[in-house]
Amino acid sequence: MWKVVIIDDEEHVVRGLKKIISWKALGCECVGEAANGRRGLDIVRETSPHIVLTDIYMPIMYGLDMIQILREDGFDGEVVILSGYSEFEHARKAMQLNITDYLSKPASVDTIETVLKRVINKLEEKQRQQGYLQELTNKVKRYEPLVETEWMKSLLTGRLRNGEIPEEFLAKITKWKDQQHIACSLTYDGPQNKELKPADWYLFRYSVHKMIREVLNGYPIDFRYLEMDAYRSALCLHVNKSVSEPVLSCMLMEIKDQVEQGIYSSFNVKTTVHYGRVKEDWTDLSESFHEACMESQSFPLGNPYEDGTRATFPMESSQKLYDAIRYADATRAKEVLEEAVGVLGEVPYSTLVGYKVGIEIWTIITYSLYDIGILIQEMFDEDFDLAQHLTKQGNWQEWIRFLCEQIEHICYHQQWDENIKHKQLIEQVMIYIEKHLAENITLQDIADELYISRNYLGQIFKKVVGESFKNYVTRLRMEKAKKMIQEGNFLIYEVSEKVGYVNPAYFTTMFKKYTGYTPRDLIQKR
Repeated sequence: MWKVVIIDDEEHVVRGLKKIISWKALGCECVGEAANGRRGLDIVRETSPHIVLTDIYMPIMYGLDMIQILREDGFDGEVVILSGYSEFEHARKAMQLNITDYLSKPASVDTIETVLKRVINKLEEKQRQQGYLQELTNKVKRYEPLVETEWMKSLLTGRLRNGEIPEEFLAKITKWKDQQHIACSLTYDGPQNKELKPADWYLFRYSVHKMIREVLNGYPIDFRYLEMDAYRSALCLHVNKSVSEPVLSCMLMEIKDQVEQGIYSSFNVKTTVHYGRVKEDWTDLSESFHEACMESQSFPLGNPYEDGTRATFPMESSQKLYDAIRYADATRAKEVLEEAVGVLGEVPYSTLVGYKVGIEIWTIITYSLYDIGILIQEMFDEDFDLAQHLTKQGNWQEWIRFLCEQIEHICYHQQWDENIKHKQLIEQVMIYIEKHLAENITLQDIADELYISRNYLGQIFKKVVGESFKNYVTRLRMEKAKKMIQEGNFLIYEVSEKVGYVNPAYFTTMFKKYTGYTPRDLIQKR
């Protein structure tokens, strides 16, 4: 029920309003009344009503003075003035105090109820907006760990754009300036990890993280643990610059021994820990991680081959492939492989090279699918023999053609649940739009951020949201503009800029096209 307070020094007016207005039918209840502004101030503070009906001229304190104090206190309820014709000159001040409506006495029951219905509609819209904003806030909070993880991965793999630092990271960045930084690669190799059942993989990953946290808590080191792909994790270590090189070297060796022995004894998984070189600047962590991966022979993928060469499949490509498969974006996944062939093609093709790199890529795909609840073995017949197919390929062209065919089979398989497939993608898009609404955002910008194709993202967005990306962004901007204009804190050109339109005239055109009236019309209605 919407709570209403009536403030008027004429007792018969208060009594009449309480009696003749169909409050219950309107979804309202009168929770208080007062005969002057001073008492009205107390009643409003005590009851926190949604609607205040008040006269202007009253003993002790005028209605407008009362409203001004309430607004200064932060009261954001709706206020309707019910006063005589002679007080109409006060309308201008009333507008400044964000008065919802102004009724002249005497007013008919129909007129009063019509105004109240209009006020209630405004309250309902405000409630919907608050619910939407709260939902958005909850989503942002829920996805903060994801944002942090993806940002750290971008930092390690060299994909971080200059100056692109999430707000929640600023405090950490400040601390990092007084620290030295080391990247660490943890590679799970050997046949032991294949003994892990798929159902135990999540437990394994969680337990490794927990064990590493327990080990590092014994050292004066800040750290961040990241799962990079199916066979490798990473650690970012941050140590005060006051720690000397001999002491740091000793700590790193102790950590390496404890982690390797702990994982093997607990899970029978052989793990190799390698460090990159110490960096004075945190922006060089990608270089340190590259060094760690090269040292572990896991970047590029694979082991030394018969001819002493190594097939190079960049870490960045691994992450892009992982993301593309996760969103069932076959086009993007094939593009990633084709880009990699430009590098792989420099290495002479052999059955062993094609087989080993193919297995590594298949592992990335398998892990990406498993991470969203899909088992790759359920997408293929029981007699499908990956090893046999890989060893049949005679050159890089045949090899890439075979893998692209399998990617298409995977991405278009009926095993995909559309809700699983698109849920995280669209939620990330929504967060990005809300964060960058004042900018000239395009579908291509977001597609680049998510490493997926523009056309695919557009199709998925319309399918999930029910409208095109362009219409959705326009609607979001117009609704935000309406709210800002109604609040009356900004000029029209300022509102235009805050919702992403640098040209106020074009903003006015779009606003009228969307709402049916101009921003100035809305200002006059306030």
